[in-house]
Amino acid sequence: MFKWIDSRTYRQLIIAIIVGTIGGLTAIGMFSLSGLMLSKSAYGVPLYSLMILVASIKLLGIVRAVARYYERLISHDATFRMLKEVRVSAFDQLVTEFVNLHSQWRLSELLQRTVNDIEKLQNVLLRVIYPPVVVLLTALTVCLVYTVYDLQAVMVIAAVMLVILVVLPLTTSRLLSKMTEATRASQTDFMDRLSDYSMGREDIAVFDRHQHFDHLLLQAQTDYEKNLLKEKQLIAFYDWLLNLFSMLAIWGVLYVMLDHTVLMYASIIMVTITLFEMAIPMSQFPFYYQETKRASEQLMTFSPAVKKTEVLKRLPITMKDLDFTYPEQQRPVLKGISLTIHEGDKIAIVGSSGSGKSTLLHLLTGLYPSDIQIAGQSMQELDRESYFSGLNIMQQDNHFFQGTVQENLFSDDVESIEFYLREFNLPFEPASEIDEFGRNLSGGERQRLHFIRLLLRDQPIWLLDEPFNGVDVVNREKMADYLKEQRTIVVISHELEILHNFDMIYILEDGHLIEAGSFGTLMEKKGFFYERILLERQMIN
Repeated sequence: MFKWIDSRTYRQLIIAIIVGTIGGLTAIGMFSLSGLMLSKSAYGVPLYSLMILVASIKLLGIVRAVARYYERLISHDATFRMLKEVRVSAFDQLVTEFVNLHSQWRLSELLQRTVNDIEKLQNVLLRVIYPPVVVLLTALTVCLVYTVYDLQAVMVIAAVMLVILVVLPLTTSRLLSKMTEATRASQTDFMDRLSDYSMGREDIAVFDRHQHFDHLLLQAQTDYEKNLLKEKQLIAFYDWLLNLFSMLAIWGVLYVMLDHTVLMYASIIMVTITLFEMAIPMSQFPFYYQETKRASEQLMTFSPAVKKTEVLKRLPITMKDLDFTYPEQQRPVLKGISLTIHEGDKIAIVGSSGSGKSTLLHLLTGLYPSDIQIAGQSMQELDRESYFSGLNIMQQDNHFFQGTVQENLFSDDVESIEFYLREFNLPFEPASEIDEFGRNLSGGERQRLHFIRLLLRDQPIWLLDEPFNGVDVVNREKMADYLKEQRTIVVISHELEILHNFDMIYILEDGHLIEAGSFGTLMEKKGFFYERILLERQMIN
């Protein structure tokens, strides 16, 4: 968790600790002098002696107030500075690693988790590092000073302080860590079942006569509540132990001083009470320690493990016995895929819905980590942004922004835009307005406009997922003609009849590569591809 604290923040934290320790010692001094004043009053000392003690107590009160003000000012400034660094760092990492992160979490969950983790880190300085260090330094100073008066009382204080500042917090933190993991797992299970139950409530009401899903949901809720209760009980028990050991320390000091100097008796007792009152913030230490530790670890997962290599060559792209399973799933989507894409290849990937075609294309774009080799290097070792910059990608759902057609085509070449709009029979001008998310566009218009984006971008490798969906026959033929002119293309398509000119057609079924060859070769085999072509022709006729 200390990764987020820079050198300047460390300096401010050290200054805050020093000032806080001074404030703590002034509080100790105030109560020590108060106890001494009570003792001297009982002995009937001269009035001027008591006046000096009263003035000293007032002066220490002023020093304590000033120290507390500057301690709060400096420590909170250090905290806000650290949070600024965390936010900037987290944002940079989210932007850099967004695609890989998006493959592991839903966007809403990712943003919510990031915001929550950053907010939790504000407790690192104020509730995890600062309190135990200040109390420890104050206790050590007190023990050194009062060793002169009563060594046994100091030994009692030191022993109990060791338990309160080290033994209890560390032991409780470990226990709480295990309980927190169980709570998070039960919370995830409960939320999953609740979401599932809410979405399928109507079906459950009709078909679940034995209320099986009701019982599962209630059981998940009960498990979650039990784990939460265990956490709260542990924190309450820890707080009780802190108070217990504090009382034992006070009674222990009383006991060992029964036969010692009466004059310092009240002073040391007052000091002991004040010192253990300063340890009150330790009651929440295990909770905040585990919370900030987990938040820091989660934020650090955004950082790439190693510096990625800039991509100089993107071809050939090689897969050898490639298997792939989505995160948090057990069933593999791709199994033993082997193929190579060379420069100038025109490759088509076809298959039934759910056969793994789109997943294979996602792996080619680097959307998910895989064992694909790019020009002899593992894709996981490459800088994804550098690799991505040489790809022309069309997904099944391509985003459009509120703005003009030209703005959505990301080009200043108005002449080329006008040409392509006419070429693909689109009823727009460069200045025509597109609604947010492209709401005023039909499916075919979206496909053609994104295809124009790719033509204007002019990159050497084209990766297209169902580019002809919703496109009429005339414009489909024009798009196919333009594709023939591109250097290297990989296309997923259900339009099998347009694949005559492709060098290689791969047939995927249930994640397996079951056929491969040119159009003519596959038709001669009279296998899966041949049957699909016959079925398509029968449907047309």
